[in-house]
Amino acid sequence: MGVRLSFPPFTFDRDERVLRREGASVPLAPKVAEALGLLLAEPGALVEKNALRDALWPEGFVEDGNLTQTIYLIRRVLDPDGDGRAFVETIPRRGYRFVAPVGVVQPAPAARQSGLSRGAFALRAAAAAVAITVLSGGVSIGRNTASSPPAELTGEAGRAYTVGRYNWNRRNESAVRTAMANFTRVIALAPNDARGYAGLADAYVTVGDWDYTRIAPRKVAFRKAEEYAHEALRRDPRSGEAMTSLGWIALDRDYDLERSERILRTAIALRPDQAPAYEFLGVARLYHGDAEGARASLRRATELDPLSPIDLVWYGKALYYGHHFAEARVAFRQLLELDAANKDARIMLALSEVELGHPEQARQTLASVHLPAYKRSYMAMLSALVDVRDGRTPRQLPDLRPRDGGHIDTTTASALCMALGRRDDAIAWLKINMRDPKEHLSRKILSLDPRLAPMRDDARFRDLIS
Repeated sequence: MGVRLSFPPFTFDRDERVLRREGASVPLAPKVAEALGLLLAEPGALVEKNALRDALWPEGFVEDGNLTQTIYLIRRVLDPDGDGRAFVETIPRRGYRFVAPVGVVQPAPAARQSGLSRGAFALRAAAAAVAITVLSGGVSIGRNTASSPPAELTGEAGRAYTVGRYNWNRRNESAVRTAMANFTRVIALAPNDARGYAGLADAYVTVGDWDYTRIAPRKVAFRKAEEYAHEALRRDPRSGEAMTSLGWIALDRDYDLERSERILRTAIALRPDQAPAYEFLGVARLYHGDAEGARASLRRATELDPLSPIDLVWYGKALYYGHHFAEARVAFRQLLELDAANKDARIMLALSEVELGHPEQARQTLASVHLPAYKRSYMAMLSALVDVRDGRTPRQLPDLRPRDGGHIDTTTASALCMALGRRDDAIAWLKINMRDPKEHLSRKILSLDPRLAPMRDDARFRDLIS
């Protein structure tokens, strides 16, 4: 062990580039760990931007955004509920410096150990305990399930896979289409590697989940996703990525929460370092009505992949539905630092601001959201809800007659009706909501939604969410 620096509650091994929080290892991407080491080489001293760029990317030119994102990730891991500037200060146009007080930890004498350490024994015991049969395509995972990550994809195949995962994580139609091309390239270059097939499985699940029918109809997309997942498992029976795809299919195509969660926990046992498995498990827990379980799982997803917008959105939602509104506001603001155009984050930020008693901030946030014309009624309902919650008469009251069709968020319509004292219409909107199989799956979330809290004493509402 090299020199250990202490800045409570963290320690950092400057030679091994290992960060620990109260003794527990904190995962860091290699560039992030290296950047933190450079800042800690001389705590309190200015490290010029150019010096950081040259040290982190000696191979040549890199955009300023790469360095900015790296500093953002350092701040986020050190201060997940704040802005991180108590640790790393920005010196405008010059660079950064580590400003938290830093001390040197004296290493303790090495203790003698016999046999396995307690941690290693626990890991082996946990691996041996996993014995789950996945009832999807006859995939069976037996004892000694946990496995080390497969060999790293190198060269052009590795680059194509990394770019494919980046594009897939954006989840918009254009990016998913590009990700498919990336993963197809991986298969062409490394046909015996499971990851290209698992990547295509994830891409096709996204097509089915998000209804990107210009790429493939929903049924076709899910069928192809399942086929590619099994192609991956034929090449690597312990592919956690492929198991994650199957768990997602069970959730979004089959609406089977129990089976989905069982598969996703298997995926995590196989590959505990992959963020998507924690993402989908968190969504499943939220559908179960377990906001705290969802928060824990989605927080882990954001730790493993801090640059994933979708993970941050769902993590913020878990906080919101768990009534941790201040923390939700922090999460949505962090996401907007990475993706200023993210409409979901702005809307959820506005809803969090309402619950925190800041209606004027909520109005300003909603005013910055630009949705297509066909979603104007949704924005009108959100704005009216903010006004009513603030004791104001809405400037524009949308049509709130319960009806099928159109691009109406039935939960928002129900919440607005309830705020206006139109309880029967509020219940009618929720009944319309339940006709959609996927919305029916997520009915437990309605019990958590703070906007619907006044309805919890209504037997009709309790029947709907039971």
